[in-house]
Amino acid sequence: MSMGWTSPVLPQLRGPNSPLPEQPTLQQESWIGSLLVLGGLIGPFITVPLSKHVGRRWLIMGSNVPLLLGWLLAGVTTNLPTLYVARLAWGCATAMQFATVPIYIGEIAEDKIRGALSAFFLLFINIGFLLAYAIGPFTSYWGLTACGGIISLLYLPFSWYLPETPFFLVFKGRLEEASSVLQQLRGKTKDEVQPELDSLQAMIAREYEEEPKISDLWASRGSVKALGICVFLAMLLQLSGIDVLLFYMEELLAKVGTKISPSDGTIIMGVVQVATSCVTPMVVDRLGRKLLMWTTSLGLTIFLTLIGVYALLDNYYKYDVTSVTFLPLLCLIVYMILFTLGVGPVPWILVAEMFPLKTKCLASGICSFMCWLAGFIWTRFFRDVAASYGIYTAFWILAVCCGIGFIFSVALLPETKGKTFDEIQDLLNNRTKQGNPGA
Repeated sequence: MSMGWTSPVLPQLRGPNSPLPEQPTLQQESWIGSLLVLGGLIGPFITVPLSKHVGRRWLIMGSNVPLLLGWLLAGVTTNLPTLYVARLAWGCATAMQFATVPIYIGEIAEDKIRGALSAFFLLFINIGFLLAYAIGPFTSYWGLTACGGIISLLYLPFSWYLPETPFFLVFKGRLEEASSVLQQLRGKTKDEVQPELDSLQAMIAREYEEEPKISDLWASRGSVKALGICVFLAMLLQLSGIDVLLFYMEELLAKVGTKISPSDGTIIMGVVQVATSCVTPMVVDRLGRKLLMWTTSLGLTIFLTLIGVYALLDNYYKYDVTSVTFLPLLCLIVYMILFTLGVGPVPWILVAEMFPLKTKCLASGICSFMCWLAGFIWTRFFRDVAASYGIYTAFWILAVCCGIGFIFSVALLPETKGKTFDEIQDLLNNRTKQGNPGA
């Protein structure tokens, strides 16, 4: 909800009921939008060092501290610097969750439903965007901000009931707790979960024979390949333009020339996001990661190109496009469906699947950092590109990035659907059971 907050709020900051003493400039608005993403760069520096000491549960709960701070500052702000700090705090909280929640899900899920459960992460992110889009146009700046703050107040008591992951409990030697959590998660008796507990113990003894270090990320060909794939896809997630579209949705719908009310169009987009997110868990473990990535990145390339062509004809050549004014909104709806099915959830699923236990937190932190770095650069300068070279040019740059993602997904992305960690490692290292009997 803090991420979607800018879309309805930026128009309000230009109006008579703004909390700011004067209307922000284009550059200041760009900073308001992009500072959340810049704050996201702080998150991995918190999660990576603390994850092996405090556990996933406490990190997820702790992310609510900067989140609440952001809502408080946004609620009392009377100047831009306070608003900037609020956005940074939201970014830190969001990045902590992006770095920790996929790992948490990967460590509590059974292999056969791991992808589906990971996809639920994106579903609830999109519900937050929809809340911001649906509440914002019908209330004041303070009304929307108060709603976000109230929801965040509920975060801590509800997340208190999360169990710690069995992996972390075994890692800390708390075997009885780990057994109890496994019984709760699997719905089985103590004897029935004992084989899984024994497997976790053996895996941790093997993986943590030596203290993890960052050089482990490139210690083998498979590790280098996994890191390269996940970093690229995490950056593609941002370079496809998702944060730009979500942060500036109302403004973009007005700029590309669609005749529908920007606030109504934004709500439609939010509903589409949530509806598609409900489908994603059902398809991600059926269709596979590779198929979803190359088909959706190809689709994004096509529809972003179409939006750019429409904006060029309408804004630059001044052609009469009244017969196809539905096209930008239709393309953005299809964009959101495709992103939510593939480009959005798949990178985080792969982060949870591809890395050995001892390097998973490091890898997640690096991927999260690069994702937020790409997002900051693009959200900060997208409006400058649009102002200097036309909104159509900005959309075509997004299309080129997605086209590169399509080529990458076809040529280099392995399929991990339904595979165990050892099978995924064999795939990344080009090993076969026949060629490597000890694998």
